[in-house]
Amino acid sequence: MDPARTILLVESNPAKREQLLGLCRSSSPQAQVEICTSPREAVSRLSQQPYSACLLPNDLGLLNEARRTAENTLFLLISDDGNAERDAGAIAEGADDVLARETLSSEGLQRALINAERRRDSGRKLQEMARQDPLTGLGNRALLEAELDRMIMRGQRSPTGFALLYIDLDYFKQINDSFGHGLGDLLLAVIANRLRRTMRQDDLIARIGGDEFVALLNDLHDPNDAALIASKIIHALSEPVTLSGHHLLVSASVGIATYPSHGATAAELLQHADQALYRAKANGRNGYAFFNPQKDAATRHNLDIEQGLRHGLLEGQFRLHYQPIVDTRNGDTVSWEALLRWQHPQLGLLTPDAFLKLAEHSGLILPMGHWVIGQALEAVRQWLDAGIQCRLSINLSDRELKQPRFAEQLKQLLERSRVPPQMIQLELREDTLLKHANQASKLCQALHALGVEIWLDHFGSEYGALGYLSRLPITGVKLDSRELTGSKGEEHGAYLQSLITLSRQMDKQVAANYVEDARVADQLSRWGGNLLQGFWIGHPRTLDELISQNALH
Repeated sequence: MDPARTILLVESNPAKREQLLGLCRSSSPQAQVEICTSPREAVSRLSQQPYSACLLPNDLGLLNEARRTAENTLFLLISDDGNAERDAGAIAEGADDVLARETLSSEGLQRALINAERRRDSGRKLQEMARQDPLTGLGNRALLEAELDRMIMRGQRSPTGFALLYIDLDYFKQINDSFGHGLGDLLLAVIANRLRRTMRQDDLIARIGGDEFVALLNDLHDPNDAALIASKIIHALSEPVTLSGHHLLVSASVGIATYPSHGATAAELLQHADQALYRAKANGRNGYAFFNPQKDAATRHNLDIEQGLRHGLLEGQFRLHYQPIVDTRNGDTVSWEALLRWQHPQLGLLTPDAFLKLAEHSGLILPMGHWVIGQALEAVRQWLDAGIQCRLSINLSDRELKQPRFAEQLKQLLERSRVPPQMIQLELREDTLLKHANQASKLCQALHALGVEIWLDHFGSEYGALGYLSRLPITGVKLDSRELTGSKGEEHGAYLQSLITLSRQMDKQVAANYVEDARVADQLSRWGGNLLQGFWIGHPRTLDELISQNALH
């Protein structure tokens, strides 16, 4: 027997206790043997310090509680009745061996401990493989859940708390989309190494999926310690990474939940840390946030909406309505803008203001955008078949702009729906163009070559896109007319009039949105903004309403 062993002997009967103590000392005089007469005390001591082995009565309830508390300790049960079926049940419950008291000797005890340790080592290697993330070598979700349960049990008997840090890389999906999953996997391996170096030796770091990691911080005496480690993580991950000739800038957001303040169960701690992470991202990313029940009430609502978005996309809860854009010179409808609506089962019909930012955050904006374009093109096909000669206008999101194959995918959808490219106009926000100028320029050229019109939406709001009007194949601009009815209506009117005049001089068409009354419509028309859209011009309507109302004329 290894002289460095520490053995906890649990037995309330004095005679039996003396027998086992003598066997332990005779088999290895240098081993440290501690005696415990109370099962309750045994579980407490196992949670407070490590033991090589523990000798227990054949009590399955005590065994299960002790194993959850000290999973690395060898547990040998001492049986008094020699019931083979009961002994087999103890082995099935996790005992490393069951020894009959009446035939037990010091040599038998030594042999049982050695064999149990060898079996445990072999099983531990298999268990480690089952609990290890193959890409990064970190623990996986199974290891995290086991360790989290163990820490909660220990925390119930100790005043010392711990913290759970939910770590998520910012914009990792864009790196995968731009450079491929191979480089993305290499980046995750680099991130894992940085996390290892940042964490303390006794802390656990696990990868639970994709670019999501969870850290468990042991022996937390002050929540500020968790904030300090979160800051170190954010700083370590923000260092540039060079992989395959690409220089990558990575950042991370961290949500923090502490035990027992922010949850008493593993599920609560994970959920609350996730909600704190969501708020950290909403606050601008590259930072951390603690779980806050008051502030995270809105976060929980947003998470529910986000999950509902996924379900709604699968269940066909989304709808398209179409709002007319009218030429006031002759009263003709020149195009219809496709507007997304969500028929929420509890909240009713929702406009994009209620869910579009959450769709961007969750990455659902891409499948939603693909669905919108497909549905809208089918609608164009139907109104063309009904003899309605109007173009279709579709808004383009940031994420779609950055998709390298967007123009090619649009071409395939146009061919499949048999819609001529000239019937389509895509609206690109001015701030998106300025933020992603290089990608936007390439996409504009590709869409122009395809025969699709490009319009610049919210033109004039950023004061920086005028130069692009002459360099890019942009057909027209769309202005926001809402401020014409505000306190600075006269001042804003002069600004809009200048934008219209300048756009006209550059041979660009001009449309105005949010036209809600006759006075605004008359002003814009006199200034040269003759393509108008808004509730005063026409409310959004379903495809069936569009076809039935226009087929009458």
